[in-house]
Amino acid sequence: MTEIPAHLGDAGRSLYGAALEDFELTLPELAALLQAAETIDTLRIIEDEIRSTGPVVGGRPSPLLAEARQQRAILVRLLGLLDLRLEDGEAPGENGVRPSVSRAARKAARSRWSK
Repeated sequence: MTEIPAHLGDAGRSLYGAALEDFELTLPELAALLQAAETIDTLRIIEDEIRSTGPVVGGRPSPLLAEARQQRAILVRLLGLLDLRLEDGEAPGENGVRPSVSRAARKAARSRWSK
């Protein structure tokens, strides 16, 4: 089993651990997952700073607002690459995501049974 990278913060560790537990990921998917976990940690730091300093700095919107928006967009794209969604008819696991089955395995099974 792949270990959770030590440098991840709480949010990143949570995402990474849940995905490892509930999905069988390929090496490229693990790389995207690591980037998503690091991005969610970065976003958490930015959001904490915005809460601390406020959304307006010197009468202007904080530049951190734009950075948070960019980090969210990156996170959405990375999570989209992973395609970690429930298939029709699959029940969610304990944490609300589908059981461990790789995308390739699902595709192969559908191909087999659709003949």
